[in-house]
Amino acid sequence: MHHSVLFELFLILAAAIIAVPIAHKLRANSIIGFLIGGFCIGPFGFGLITEREDISTVAELGVVFLLFMIGLELSRERLRVIGGRFAALGLLQILVSMAALLGVLIVMKLALPTALVIAGALALSSTAIILKQLSDDRQLNTRFGRAALAILLMQDVAVGPFLIMVQAAGNAGTETSPWISILLGFGSVALLLLVGRYLLPRLFRYIASLKNPELFAIGTLFVVLAASTLTEVSGLSMALGAFIAGVMLAETEFRHQIEADIAPFRGVFLSLFFMSVGMSVNSDVVYNQFGSIVMWLALLLTIKTAVLFVLARVMRFETGSAIRVALSLAAGGEFAFVMLALAAQNGAVPIDIAAMLIPVVAISMALTPTLINLGHRIEDKLHPKEEDQLGKIAEESEGIQQHVLVIGSGRVGRVLARMLKTQEIPFLVLDSDAQQVSRGRAEGLPVYFADGSRPETFRAAHTDEAKIAVVAMGNPHATEKTVALLRQHYPHLKIFARAQDITHIGPLSRHGADAAIPEVLETGLRLSDHVLAACDVPQEDIDAEIAKFRRADMLLMNELAPRAQRKPGGNETSGKAKEDKA
Repeated sequence: MHHSVLFELFLILAAAIIAVPIAHKLRANSIIGFLIGGFCIGPFGFGLITEREDISTVAELGVVFLLFMIGLELSRERLRVIGGRFAALGLLQILVSMAALLGVLIVMKLALPTALVIAGALALSSTAIILKQLSDDRQLNTRFGRAALAILLMQDVAVGPFLIMVQAAGNAGTETSPWISILLGFGSVALLLLVGRYLLPRLFRYIASLKNPELFAIGTLFVVLAASTLTEVSGLSMALGAFIAGVMLAETEFRHQIEADIAPFRGVFLSLFFMSVGMSVNSDVVYNQFGSIVMWLALLLTIKTAVLFVLARVMRFETGSAIRVALSLAAGGEFAFVMLALAAQNGAVPIDIAAMLIPVVAISMALTPTLINLGHRIEDKLHPKEEDQLGKIAEESEGIQQHVLVIGSGRVGRVLARMLKTQEIPFLVLDSDAQQVSRGRAEGLPVYFADGSRPETFRAAHTDEAKIAVVAMGNPHATEKTVALLRQHYPHLKIFARAQDITHIGPLSRHGADAAIPEVLETGLRLSDHVLAACDVPQEDIDAEIAKFRRADMLLMNELAPRAQRKPGGNETSGKAKEDKA
């Protein structure tokens, strides 16, 4: 039965509204819900939509926006977080997994271009499912989480070359040499990167100067579709152009605004893409080739698990951690659907093989959360100890005494750390944000990955030997929790905390902080200094006014801090002395 495009879109959205909540209740990812919903309304399900051409055209935009977002995330700052050893692990995973799968496919007598595309598609893992699971389990900042993130980021980097490979494989049977296609592909990519480096930032600066949010969103869509059209005209895929556009914009100051503008379009079109993939799952193929599907599923999971386990052990992971990494990334990923769909469309992979592999990837993705949890349980059973990074902290800080423990290495904590380093005062910095830790390490600061609100973290950082603890976290609730834990377990510590504003001083003092400093206070005073100077107010009048304001603010902070938290002859006297001095 043929319906209008609008009615078909209505059916797709209705299926998504029903299928995705069911998937969530079953603790499955939204992608699985979209695939199941698409299958149910497709020609091999209930047959509500029998012709996929119109929907597939719209769904292609989902692939375009998916690749654009992947490229947008590949900034140098994020790639720097990986680290050389983990980057090598990610690269080796792709190459060795592809080589192992390629060997099996060649034994099955598949043509080399076809085998390369299939091996590349199956070598990738699901970024969407794995990162969400790790984030929910608060595992992103552990050694295991950083290894998984590194592998997934390297797979994202491989997206561009893989798209060129798919295009070249599709031209293998034509008069054009595949090697010429590859060279043309890389030449087009280089040209786009060169043009984008010099033109795109200027374009977005001009659009931003007009201060029109709608025009900014339109400009973003224009760039995505223009880059996609250019690569399509050049004989490459639209998705590759979108990926390049994302990479070009990743280093600009407009990256975060672009992400916010594109997110709604990406979500809608991407759901259409996965629903379209679900519609293409042929129940007859699943029934007739059930044995082949099970064999390929077992082959995929076995090969990738074995490769990842061996590589992780070579990188000196403990056995349990290596098993966990291997199981977590053994399944296929959403980009396999993109590669297989493009390959089937241009003839790089026979349609019947692509139809058989799509359910293999979908089933493996559905198993991903189970495999992650299984790996976690195995690691806990083999190594029932504290997390790796805690042992590293304890080992590297062995013998430290009378030090300052700084919890949080954001804009406040890192300034304090630099001051402590200048004065040669011993200190440790803890942070659960990978990017902040990477920045601190790059500055030569002793910053460690760790959750600064856990008792075991305090033990690893030798807090019982510390003199002062500074809680410089940006989250007010986490700051209060950390201050309370420190005061409970280490009553001897002097605890200074970063307050969100002046009203936050009271709660922090009640939880045990000796002093709480509002983060907005000094910023406001410094800003006032510059503004008043620009208004031609004499500098001595500015200094006097700021001193007066600071004195009044100190009195107010002392009133807000509960007297029960002030130590006799301690904080109150210190505060009075500062007040007199001011």
